[in-house]
Amino acid sequence: MSILRKAGILGVIAVACIVLIAAMLGQSASESFRSSYRYDLEISTSGPLDDTILLIPLPSRYDPGTGVNVTPFDLSHASFSRFDQDNITVAIECVDGIPMLKIAAGRIDPVYKSRIEPILIMPGQNESDLPEPTEIYSDRYSEETPVLVDREIHITSATGREIDTRTPMGTEPLLKPYRVIRNLSSSTDDYYVSPGASGYIIEVPFILSFGAGDENILTISSEFSGANEWWVLGWQSNSYREMVHGEFAGACNGTYPVRGILATGEGVY
Repeated sequence: MSILRKAGILGVIAVACIVLIAAMLGQSASESFRSSYRYDLEISTSGPLDDTILLIPLPSRYDPGTGVNVTPFDLSHASFSRFDQDNITVAIECVDGIPMLKIAAGRIDPVYKSRIEPILIMPGQNESDLPEPTEIYSDRYSEETPVLVDREIHITSATGREIDTRTPMGTEPLLKPYRVIRNLSSSTDDYYVSPGASGYIIEVPFILSFGAGDENILTISSEFSGANEWWVLGWQSNSYREMVHGEFAGACNGTYPVRGILATGEGVY
C-alpha cells in the first residue's frame, strides 16, 4: 500500500473521529443545558427599627402577552435565614405596576452574635475530640456579642429557555425601575467586569419607612443573576448580573435612589 494511500486512510479516520467527538460533545451540551435566575438579599440593622416597611426592587420584565411586569420568582421557593416570619412578613407587592419585595414588621431588632475564636489542634490530637464552638446571639451589641449578622433571603428559578445574557435590557428581568447612569470605567470604578463583558452603573429606588435612632445604620444589599450552563468536558456558563448596595442612617420615610452595577455578557459564548 502506497504512503499516499495510507495517509489518505488515516486522514479519513481522523476526520471521522473529529466528527464523532464533535457530535458527542454537542449532544452532551444539549442534554445538560440549563438556564436559571438567582436572587439574594442581605439586610442588617445596627439597632431596632419601628413600624417598618421596606419596599425593595425585584427583578422583573414586561410581558407583552399579559401587558404587565412579571417576576420569575416565587416566595414559596425562597429560603430565609434569621427571619422570624411570625413577626416579620415578607411578600411580593406591585408598586405602580412593578413587583417589589415588601418586608414589614412592627419592630425589627438587630442580630448580633459572639465571635468564634479558633481552637488550636495539638500534634496527635483528634479533631473530633474538640468541643463544638458555641455561638451566642443577642439583639444588642456587647463585648460578648460584637458581630452584626445579616438576615438573608435566597431564591432560585429555573426557566425552560435560553437566557439572553448578552443584551438583557428589554428582554430579560432586571431590577426596576432602573436608570443607567454611565458605563463602568476600569480606571475609576472598584467593580471588576471580565474581558469581553459590558458594565454599567445603574440606579434603582428603595421605598423605606421606619423609625430608628439617629446613630442607626440599615444596610441592604441585593444581587441578581441570570445564567446558562452546560457540560462540555466540564461545566461552562455565561451570565448577566446586577448588584446594588445601600446604607441608610437614622429614620427613613420616602424613596431613596440606590446605585449598583449591571454586568452583561460574562462567560463563554
